[in-house]
Amino acid sequence: MKKLQIMPLAALLFICFCFAQCHKDKTPAPDNPYGLPNATQTGAGVFACRINGINAIAKNDIYHQGGGASINDTIAVKGSFIIGRFFATIYVGLESNAMENVTYSLADTFHTYCFFITDSTCQVIGNVTAIKSKIGTVIFSRIDTNNKILSGTFNLKVPIPNCDTLNVTDGRFDISY
Repeated sequence: MKKLQIMPLAALLFICFCFAQCHKDKTPAPDNPYGLPNATQTGAGVFACRINGINAIAKNDIYHQGGGASINDTIAVKGSFIIGRFFATIYVGLESNAMENVTYSLADTFHTYCFFITDSTCQVIGNVTAIKSKIGTVIFSRIDTNNKILSGTFNLKVPIPNCDTLNVTDGRFDISY
């Protein structure tokens, strides 16, 4: 008699197990193999890149990200971080009527710019100098002036006199301002 009672219970458990919904982790897969935050377009507070192969992720606060700006036809974002002996502040911007998903060259120094802030010791201790990169690209993937979100990607090289050339790769920003 006990065998007959166990069989329906086992069958019921098997059916429940088969039809149970599995809940998958909804975290998106990384879009890079380096551990940088994903390149999002939601105003997630991201300004990150790799500087000479080392991850640089600006903290999500006003001091390290400084937000973004969209004034008239100029848009800009900023991120600051310490990387090795460098305290890096990178400004990326466009002085033109920017369009989404267009690759802008930093060689177009009249409209597109990227500044790296340093001093002669490469540590931002003394008199600060802004070095303009002319090698690289920036793409604004979202320019939303209603919701105040600027998102995009960038890559650049910054030759610093008396210091190393900084190779900035896999740059991404997703800033609410």
